[in-house]
Amino acid sequence: MATAFDRASELPRHPIDRIPVALDTLAPGVTGWKGGAEVPPLFIEASEGPFSDTPAFVEWCATHREELDRLILEHGAIVLRGFPVASAEEFNAFASVFPTYRPGYVGGMSPRKQIEGNVLESTRLVENYKIMLHSEMAYMKSYPPRIAFFCKQASQTGGETIIGSMHEFMRRLPADLRAKLEGHEVHIVRNFGPAHSTDGLTTIDHPDKIAWNDAFCTDDREECERRCAELGITPIWNEDGSLTMLDVTQTFTVHPKTGERFYRCNLHTNRTFDRDGFREILAEVRAKQKRPSGMFLDSGEMLSVAEADTIIRIYEEIELAWPWQNGDIMVLDNLQVAHGRNSYTGPREIMVALLDY
Repeated sequence: MATAFDRASELPRHPIDRIPVALDTLAPGVTGWKGGAEVPPLFIEASEGPFSDTPAFVEWCATHREELDRLILEHGAIVLRGFPVASAEEFNAFASVFPTYRPGYVGGMSPRKQIEGNVLESTRLVENYKIMLHSEMAYMKSYPPRIAFFCKQASQTGGETIIGSMHEFMRRLPADLRAKLEGHEVHIVRNFGPAHSTDGLTTIDHPDKIAWNDAFCTDDREECERRCAELGITPIWNEDGSLTMLDVTQTFTVHPKTGERFYRCNLHTNRTFDRDGFREILAEVRAKQKRPSGMFLDSGEMLSVAEADTIIRIYEEIELAWPWQNGDIMVLDNLQVAHGRNSYTGPREIMVALLDY
C-alpha cells in the first residue's frame, strides 16, 4: 500500500507528508491533504473563511453536504480540523446535518452512554486495552453505514483512533481463506451480564461484563425482547439474570453505494483476548457462561488459530493513525474503513455519532 505514513519504529503509522488534494468545490476557506495516495483519511482543514462560530460551520456543512458525502465515499473517511467545535452540543449540531442511524447503539458490545442528542461516549473499555481494527457492530445484521468521531480532549499519550482501509484488507486476504469464507453465514453467541441495580455505566475489562440493561437502554425485559426482535436477534434469559443473544450474519457485506464486497465479520475475534494480560479475564468470564460467547461458521466450526491470526495480522499491517487534536471531527464509511483505539494514559474524551447515508 503506497503511503507516506511513517512505520519505521512501531505501530501506528503517522503521516509524515502532506500530499495536497484540491478541494475547489469546498472553497474558499479550506485546504485538503492526505498522508498517502491510496489510504484514508482526507484531511479538510479550515484556513480562513465563514467559520466564525459553530452555527456558521454547521450551515457550511449543510450547504456542502452533497460534496462532503461524495468525499467520504471516495476517500473512505474525512477529518475536519480547525473548525469551531468544542462541545458535545456543537458536535451534535454537526452530526444532525447527516441522517441518523435510527436503531442507535442498542445491543452494542462496548460500554457507552448517551451524552447529548445522538452523541455517545466512544467506549468505557479500560485505557490499557488496545481495541483492534473492526467494523462497527460487525456482530449484528443491522449496522451504521457511517460513524462520526469528535475529539473534545486528546489523551496525554496514545489514544489514537486507528483506522485501516478495507480495500487493502480485501487485497491482502489470502485466496484460500477467502474461498473458505465465501457463501457462509456466521452464527454469533454473545453474552451480557445481569442488570445493574444502580444507574450509570462503569469501566469494564471485557465486553461480556456489560449489563443487559445498559446495552439495551431499558430495565424492562419485555422491552429488551422487543428491541431484539426488531434487530433480528434471539434472546435467551439465564437463571442468574444474564442474557445470551443469538444472531446470524454474512461473512462479506455488499456496499450499498459501490457494490463492492467487504469482510464485515468477527470470526477472528475468538482470538482477541487470547493474549498476555487477558487470558485470566477471558477464563473468568467464560466460566460463568452457560453458552460461551463466540463466532462460528454455519458448519459449526471456528476459524483455526492460524486463520484467525492471518486476519489479525492483516489488520495490523493496514493500521494507520495520527494524533488527535482537540476539536477534530472524523467521519468514516463503516464498510470501507475499519477503526479501533490505541491504549492511552491521561484523560481522554472522544465522542461518536452513528450516521446513515
